[in-house]
Amino acid sequence: MNDELVKKLQKKVDDVLVENKKLIDREKKLEKFEADQADIDILKVRIAELEEEKARRDEQNEYFKLKNKELEATNAKKEHEMFMMNKVLESLIGKSVEQRVEEIQFEEVRARRNAELEAEMKNKGKGVQVEGVFEVTKRAIVP
Repeated sequence: MNDELVKKLQKKVDDVLVENKKLIDREKKLEKFEADQADIDILKVRIAELEEEKARRDEQNEYFKLKNKELEATNAKKEHEMFMMNKVLESLIGKSVEQRVEEIQFEEVRARRNAELEAEMKNKGKGVQVEGVFEVTKRAIVP
């Protein structure tokens, strides 16, 4: 009978040990779950921060898009004004603005060259030759 009681008691001890191991495993899983849940909560906070940042940047992008459209409209208006001013000038001078600009540049080059030649002639008369150095007055440049 004693043997039988010992066997029953041993079986109960074994059952308790098995149950204890199950509880320990379950507790470890629960700890892991809680750690994972903490990580999930941290990630949720980070996601919320990133969403706020994205919303802020989206608002900025919308502002800049509107500002860009405004600047493009202003630029188009200025370009149109410049176009119209060129047309007025062309009708007043009887030729294209580009053609008149080229003529003025040509006249300036000619005036510079004439000033250079005059400076060389003056220096030759003195017996001193100066190469590349010349003094140009406003009167010499403007025709």
